[in-house]
Amino acid sequence: MRVFGILLVLLVHLTLLWIYYQPAPKVLAGDEAVYLAAANRILDGQPAGLEMLWPPLYPWFLALLLKFGGGSLILVQAVQTLMLAAVALLLRDLWIRFEGRGPAADVLALTLLAYPPLAAFAHYLWPEVLHLALFAAALWILAVKRREPAWLAALGLLLGLALLTKSLLGPFLPALLLPLLLDGGWRVRLLRLAVVLAVLGTTVAPVVISSYQRHGVLAIADSSRFNLWVGLNDRSRRGLEEPIAGGEYETYLASAADHRGRDRILDARIRDLVSERGWLGVLRDQLSRQYFRLFDKDSFLTDQLPGGGFAARGRGYMDVPRPLAAVLRWASYGLYALILAGAAFGIARTSPKARPWAWMVLAFLGYNLAIFLLLHVKSRYRVQFLPFLMVYACCALDAWRTRAPRFQTVAGAFGAVLLLFLAFGGAMLD
Repeated sequence: MRVFGILLVLLVHLTLLWIYYQPAPKVLAGDEAVYLAAANRILDGQPAGLEMLWPPLYPWFLALLLKFGGGSLILVQAVQTLMLAAVALLLRDLWIRFEGRGPAADVLALTLLAYPPLAAFAHYLWPEVLHLALFAAALWILAVKRREPAWLAALGLLLGLALLTKSLLGPFLPALLLPLLLDGGWRVRLLRLAVVLAVLGTTVAPVVISSYQRHGVLAIADSSRFNLWVGLNDRSRRGLEEPIAGGEYETYLASAADHRGRDRILDARIRDLVSERGWLGVLRDQLSRQYFRLFDKDSFLTDQLPGGGFAARGRGYMDVPRPLAAVLRWASYGLYALILAGAAFGIARTSPKARPWAWMVLAFLGYNLAIFLLLHVKSRYRVQFLPFLMVYACCALDAWRTRAPRFQTVAGAFGAVLLLFLAFGGAMLD
């Protein structure tokens, strides 16, 4: 099975790399152009020039690899592919430590590496894979090495770098660091926490100080108000239909001379919008749209294939043979359906009382569902919790031979139908 798995992973990645460059290079889409332009400014000895909406690390990561790669993206793609492989190995190791050896461990690693929409992110210029690797390494240390001071320092560094890459983990840090306080005397527990926070703070401090000096904001980056405003005003159940983010960004930049002034204006506009619609109206509108956007069957891979949303605007893969594009699209849809259905049954059948690790996974999934109820959302944002859905799908695979209580079967079936409807049924409501 492992030989077959390795060959499948190679086939997926080589196919995606081939269509990236042949017969013409892929045209950058969305924020890819922003990150590449910032990296090139860094290489030219200039400031990155990012607005406060973007954390600063990924352009520096790109600039370093572009410098050593002679300006080619191949080194970037190779390093990000190795990072995705590291994520797969780390989660496989955690599975074995908590659940024991078995085929599910290998299936988890194989799915992480061979699922085309996730594999494709190793070739894109978005920070998803870098952040995922930092997050996975931090989880591994929390689970395996949290009693060792040197590893705690590494944990603080990894979390600091993750925050410098994406802002996602900031509000979740209290829950993420809770395992540090679960065993040992209180002095030991607090000392562990202090080591992690001290290193984390030291890692992000230069950026926070720079942000305060330039923008008057004590933060690494601050896109919360902008993403909230766009999220409250999105119109479609799909991320690339009736897009408003670009136009709102131009309006945002023109609204005031600095970041704080723009945010004050957004605060007033958000208050007016909520006052006009009412909280119940806002909640109704968000529930009718946001989770369809988050779980949509289409991904940044399928949207860049012929017929996709990016491709319709001249972005994404160029002149991909139609049969190959169809295979990639339908393989992505089919595997995604299996992951969603498997995750629903896995959650229904996995008791957190018997598996303490499930509390953290459920907390992170719930956190994502909570923030993306209001914030601007697109399919790219599920990349960070997609491995957890795969973990639960493997739980279902691991337990399929054992008879489940009826209520678990019913709950799993209900969850599967709901997730599949969010993924594939949004168009029926339009």
